[in-house]
Amino acid sequence: MSQLKSFIETSHRPEIIGGRLDRTHQTKFILDYSNSTNSNVLTVNSIAFGPKQDKVLLNLEQAIRNEDGILIFYYEDLHKRWSFVQTNHESYFIYKKNDLEQYRIKPNTLYIRGCQVDVNDEFWVLLGEFYNFVDCWEGKVVCAPKKQNNNESKLYQLSTSLKASSRDRNISIGKSNVLKGERALEHLSNNKSYIVKSLSGIRSIVVDDKEFKTWHLASINNLPVLFQEKVSGRDLRVHIVNGNVYGKLSLTKDEVDYRYDCNFFSLQDFHDFSDELKQFCIDVTQYEDNPLMGIDFIKTDSGYVVLEANPSPGWSAYHECNGIENDPFINDLLMELKNA
Repeated sequence: MSQLKSFIETSHRPEIIGGRLDRTHQTKFILDYSNSTNSNVLTVNSIAFGPKQDKVLLNLEQAIRNEDGILIFYYEDLHKRWSFVQTNHESYFIYKKNDLEQYRIKPNTLYIRGCQVDVNDEFWVLLGEFYNFVDCWEGKVVCAPKKQNNNESKLYQLSTSLKASSRDRNISIGKSNVLKGERALEHLSNNKSYIVKSLSGIRSIVVDDKEFKTWHLASINNLPVLFQEKVSGRDLRVHIVNGNVYGKLSLTKDEVDYRYDCNFFSLQDFHDFSDELKQFCIDVTQYEDNPLMGIDFIKTDSGYVVLEANPSPGWSAYHECNGIENDPFINDLLMELKNA
């Protein structure tokens, strides 16, 4: 097993809250596998899957109504309260609702959330099998596992969907350098400022050269590191769902990474979408064939610089838990999940 020390310290690679399995969870009802083929059929619009403590699922659970026909299945209950079946003729789920009721379900839409699992965990194989099942699902899948693979390489994103969608538009691509070696930083211009971030989907707290030049520079010998030119402007996160775009703009921040700034929940709604910017965002989702995405920009005085695209974004900034009521984003999300 690789144990190479990375340049980005552990202190700047935070755990995603709710991104791991809840080991204290106790499954309430256990499937009767002997009766799985004879179970009654339950019709639902969508099933959302993820770890029990995932903030997105917690927010979704509060947003859905009975008439929405949306269920939430926790990974912790996999092969206990719910499971999946694939035959030569069909694919479906089985679900133990309570002590007396067990159902077969073939939803119109699946909504998949990620989960961080160690390679020696039994769920590494269990979730891998489930994700393979999902990637063979013939219906609609929001944030499908195979669509999240592009998050494992920021450079791949920049050179494919983001590059293709930005052509002939006043939207530039963040200039990036992937460096490795003893004198790697010498390849960066002395006349420019840079930020450092994770090259893959592993989350990192973004910092600039004022901080990372104080780190253990020899660690760049071990693993490649992504440096992007720092751009002056305001952070803009755009969510695309149900064919519509929603933006949150950072007006002020004390840290380089707005996600870990004390002003995060003071983000302002952004409505000033030009036709060009809106179409760029929609084009990215169409290129990726993923109807729910988050795209990060820097809004400059002259235009926009796109930094990366998240194929499975959180959306807590739109939820009523932050004092927001009836945000149209939530309605569009529910519509996306209910529409086949």
